[in-house]
Amino acid sequence: MTSCLQQNAEEIVTEISMSHSRKPWLVVEGVSDATFFSSKFLFGNPIIVPAYGWENVVGIISKIIEESIVASVFGFIDRDYRNELGLSVNEKFVVITDFRDLEISLFESGCLHRILLELGSANKLPKLPCGSIHIEYVKEKIYSTAFKIGKLRYYSLKNSFNFPIQDLDFSKLINPKSLEVINEKLIAQLNSKSKHKINNEILEAAFSHDLPESLSDNKYICSGHDVIELLGISLKKLFGSNNSSIVAREQLEQLFRIGYSQHEFEQTSMFQKLNDLLGAYTAR
Repeated sequence: MTSCLQQNAEEIVTEISMSHSRKPWLVVEGVSDATFFSSKFLFGNPIIVPAYGWENVVGIISKIIEESIVASVFGFIDRDYRNELGLSVNEKFVVITDFRDLEISLFESGCLHRILLELGSANKLPKLPCGSIHIEYVKEKIYSTAFKIGKLRYYSLKNSFNFPIQDLDFSKLINPKSLEVINEKLIAQLNSKSKHKINNEILEAAFSHDLPESLSDNKYICSGHDVIELLGISLKKLFGSNNSSIVAREQLEQLFRIGYSQHEFEQTSMFQKLNDLLGAYTAR
């Protein structure tokens, strides 16, 4: 069950405090997360509420505890780079994604293979000697570019540049045939949207900057939204022949949410921790 009305953090706390429902509550970052959890089985069939940002999720949980509200409320947020940036979250009632975000877990699932079968071109997809799709090659090709964007995002946050990377139009800065970043176009886009200006020297510093060991793996540095955006671009020319509307990021993310099975979800640490918390509540 999902609460669909957009509310601020205070309104969500008020709704929870005034509710007569005996169900637990699950507060998530956004609408897409709420949609994901609405299709999954969890102990207690929690009421799912999007809080529009991880800070709001954490703030709501803290307020519930502070005001001794009787209802059982749990949160679910993306891992992001909080630990590496010195931002701590009390994880007693908040579950963190296994990887950088939920979308990376979807990308790492068997759903990617099914999407490639549906939207890829047989004469363009890389093949193993046995004739099946070389999934690892596809993933590495996408991750190699997302890794660079991830390094730039982390470098920006660490140095408080706050480059608006979330506003980038990848279709105008990624070579669709090679999936490589066109540095000049990346710099031009950022400078058109940012108060802090970037040049080639800063960009190269970001790309060459040593990451903490905890972010050295693609699954922890790459943004899932970036990865799926790049998958869409790859399915237009490199690995497929689709038009932009069919492989837009929003469309692909819907397909991943639909195709990600309950069974795969249940194999993850994030499911097990969340279900344990909800199970402890329902067993009381």
